[in-house]
Amino acid sequence: MVKRLSLLLVLVLAGCGPSTYGDYGYNDFESISDWADLASLDDDETISMVYYYNRDFFGTDCAGCRIVNEALFEYGQTNDEGIELILVNERTVMGIRPLTINRQPTVFFLSDNEITYSVYSANEILELLEALENNTFEFPLIEGEMYE
Repeated sequence: MVKRLSLLLVLVLAGCGPSTYGDYGYNDFESISDWADLASLDDDETISMVYYYNRDFFGTDCAGCRIVNEALFEYGQTNDEGIELILVNERTVMGIRPLTINRQPTVFFLSDNEITYSVYSANEILELLEALENNTFEFPLIEGEMYE
């Protein structure tokens, strides 16, 4: 019985994922606990980049999330564009999810309390980060001027 419990404990702990990726982790960023809190993020001084991810209570991230976390967290802490990274965990957020946000990982931007630009896969998120870092991203997309 003790051997079984010990084995179970080892298996559970082995399944726990890391809380940091590179130099940064989930605790380094603001997170929202209710979808209604998105309205409080929209201001003229900062750009909110919202990261919708899936991390269970064991600390296991979705496959796409594991791919983007290090680069996304690094960008969220070091960018010079005034972009603030806000986290939303599928497992813990309450309220009604916007209909256009339906899979993880997703990164989206807000303008006037509307989702103006979003990307829905690890590859697209990495491409977005590369464009932001290389100053080739078209910021009018975030403001909703070019997004259809």
